This record gives sequence, structure tokens and C-alpha cells, in this order.
Amino acid sequence: MLFLLAAAVFVSLFLGYSVAQAAGVPSVAPMIAGALFLASFIPKGSYSFAVEAPDLSALTTAFVKFGGTILRKHVNKFNLGKGVTPYRSVKVPVAMTKLSATQGPRPYTAADNTGTGAAFTNRVLTVHQSKLDFDVDPEKYRNTFLNDNSGAPFYQIILDQVATEYMSAIQMNTVGKGVYNAAGTTAADIADGYITILKNLVTATTMTAIVIGSIDATNAVTKVETFAEAQPSWWKEQGFVIKCSYAVLEAYKKHYRTLNGFGFKPDEMGQYRLDGMNVILEPNSWMTGSGLLGVVFDAMAFGTDGDQIQVAASMRRNIIEVRLMMPIGFEFEDLDCISVSDALVA
Repeated sequence: MLFLLAAAVFVSLFLGYSVAQAAGVPSVAPMIAGALFLASFIPKGSYSFAVEAPDLSALTTAFVKFGGTILRKHVNKFNLGKGVTPYRSVKVPVAMTKLSATQGPRPYTAADNTGTGAAFTNRVLTVHQSKLDFDVDPEKYRNTFLNDNSGAPFYQIILDQVATEYMSAIQMNTVGKGVYNAAGTTAADIADGYITILKNLVTATTMTAIVIGSIDATNAVTKVETFAEAQPSWWKEQGFVIKCSYAVLEAYKKHYRTLNGFGFKPDEMGQYRLDGMNVILEPNSWMTGSGLLGVVFDAMAFGTDGDQIQVAASMRRNIIEVRLMMPIGFEFEDLDCISVSDALVA
């Protein structure tokens, strides 16, 4: 320790007098030497910059560990509008049983008039697994997301966007006119959509479509009210929803304004209610053309399996291979609670 102090004093004096002599002011040599001596006690830090490659193993693990939770968040926000009952744990096909009385009341007689009393009918909700595969090359993101310290993890940024577009593709291509095809390659092949199911029911004469024709800005109010008035009285007492496309809603607004001289406005809940009826006209992005779909008692079913909403990931050299998976299916719980116009199933 004493040796180091002595060395510091010697070096400081030597440099101080050398600098002072060179500057032509030998009188300041003691001050320069003292300053150099004191400076020798300032802590010295390491100013090298360490460059670390991204931990691909940790990123791959994060995709698997947190991916399912992120995807389920988007599924839970999936909005199909009113009249839809979600089934979130469909492990096997679910029979949505309907129990009906087979006999009605009659005037009293002493004779027995027995029957079976009740009949069970059901429709079956089946879900099919869907997937979305993509590769992540971290080198593409080295100077963007991988060095972003905003607090959002790299895997979350990617999964959030991919999940958003995953659900959007299902909303636009599967929910309405999807046709299940196990060998298919697009979102439209994942499952039978509501409109497809209705077309099959009408073709099989299991259901009958209400004939109102096509809808445009010159007849929309009349056509929609005709459809609403054609429903049974118990629907009207209960209140129901008519689903339509955004094109139909826009046509309805224009015709309404032409007929009344003022606009068709939503109520305080943001819902479009028909005048003088307990009926909501609701546009949905998956509805197309000028067709209408009526529903009461939330009789439309949407199925998935939360345990099978997951993300798988593996590494191939420096590439992370990712697969998102989500089971999905659509059905109607009770056909007595469903009504359709001819244009929707044409």
C-alpha cells in the first residue's frame, strides 16, 4: 500500500514539474502535481460494451409458456354479437338437448288419454381444430423489437398481432359461410358457418325461409319490418334480434330518412331498435348481402375448447417455428328460436 502511494506521489511530481517546465511556469508545478495525485484516487470503471445474442431457447419457451394465455385472451374477446351462447369446453360433440311436450291439455273426461309425455330432440355442436403456422427469424428483429426496452416482451408483440389477425380471419371467412373441409387450406375450410348450416337446413326442408326478396335503400324499412312481423307472437313478446350485414343497416338508414325526414338513431345503449317493436337490428361483419337472420333466447351456439387453445414452438437452427391452435365450431341450439330470410340462403 505504501509502495503504491509512493509511486503515485513520484509520478504526480514528475509529471507536474515536467508540464510546468514545458509551459514556462515552474511556479505552478506543485499545484499540477497535487491535482494529478488526487486524480489518481478517482475510481476507474469499465467502459467496454458487452454485446449479447438473444437467448433463442428462452424465446422459444416463452412462446409455449405464455402463448396459450395470449391467444385465449383474444378468443374471449371474440364478438359474434347478440343471440350467441358460448361453449368454452367442448371436448367431444355436445348434444344441445331440447325437451318438448308431446301432448296438450284437453277438457276433462274419466277416460285415460296417456302418451309419452315428453320428447327429446337435439342438435349437436362439434368443434374442429384449426391452426396457424409461422416462423420467427430473430435476426430480422435484432435492431427493432429485440433491442426495444419498452417493457413489451418480444414474443407478446408477435403473438398479439398474429392472434388478432387469426381471429379476424375466422370472423370474416368462417363464422358465416365457412364449409368444413379437413383437407382445406383456408379459414373458410375450418368449420361450417351459421349461413352454411341454414342453407343446408332450408335445402333439407327442415326450415322454411321467409320470402321478402332483396333489400336496398328504396325498400329496406318495409322489408325488415315484414320479416319482423312474420315471427311468432311469443318472439314478439320476448323480444328478439335481427342480424344483418352493414350494407343492410346502411340501406335501412337511408330509407328510414326518406320516409320520415330524420335519421334512424341508436338508443342510449347503442342498439338500433325498430319503431314500435321489441326488436333490435344488429349488423355483423360475417353477415353478407341482403339476408336477415332472426334469433331469440340466445339460440346460436359458438364452441371451442379452452384447454386446447395453445401455442407450440420449437427451434430449427436459429429459427423459431410456431404453431397457434384453436378448436372452433358453430351450431343452433333450437331451430324454433331461429328464423331466416330467403336472400340469406339463396
